[in-house]
Amino acid sequence: MQGPLLRVLIVALVLLVAAMLAIPRAPLPEPDNATVLPLARPLPDFELTDARGAPFTKSSLEGRFTLMFFGFTNCPDVCPITLQVLASAVERLRETAPDEVPDVVFVSVDPFRDTPERIGEYVGVFDPSFIGVTGPDERLEPLLTALSVAVEKHEHHGEQYNVVHSGVVYMIGPRAEWIALSSSPHVPETIAADFLKIRAAYLRRPPEIERTSAASPD
Repeated sequence: MQGPLLRVLIVALVLLVAAMLAIPRAPLPEPDNATVLPLARPLPDFELTDARGAPFTKSSLEGRFTLMFFGFTNCPDVCPITLQVLASAVERLRETAPDEVPDVVFVSVDPFRDTPERIGEYVGVFDPSFIGVTGPDERLEPLLTALSVAVEKHEHHGEQYNVVHSGVVYMIGPRAEWIALSSSPHVPETIAADFLKIRAAYLRRPPEIERTSAASPD
């Protein structure tokens, strides 16, 4: 009797699991301001330098979620405002979801004036955990191109020039892929809430990767 009974129990268990899997899960709430890419875009290989002088590469982004922002330390408004908003958003996440806090990476697009040490001091004013990186223009280019970051340098006199850039914050997934972006104006509560929504959706079902030359084995 034990044999037939065991088979019945196994079949019943299999049917129960199948039924549970067939039940549709409730959709997660949509982000309020951030835009999620239909297909995640893999980042190309790149090599920048962090504030300690250590290499910062594509592999530095793997295994964690990251909020990335591009700017320069002489920026009069967009950069300090955005970094302060990101600092407030991160502080909010530390209080409400301490295990889900992303890295924040500030990429300087003005390597002529922004040394790694200067960038480290700059981002440290907003939050000691923020990571500041930069590199020569040719090393910045692959990352700028992959994320469609537009940068314009308006020359004046020697070192006196301005850099025009956007206030977009990019969300990078743990496979070092671009998954979402948030446009200004930024609000700390909205950035924090949107990040948690996007993170939850990603962990439930990681997005498909867009097939590009960067992702192709060829």
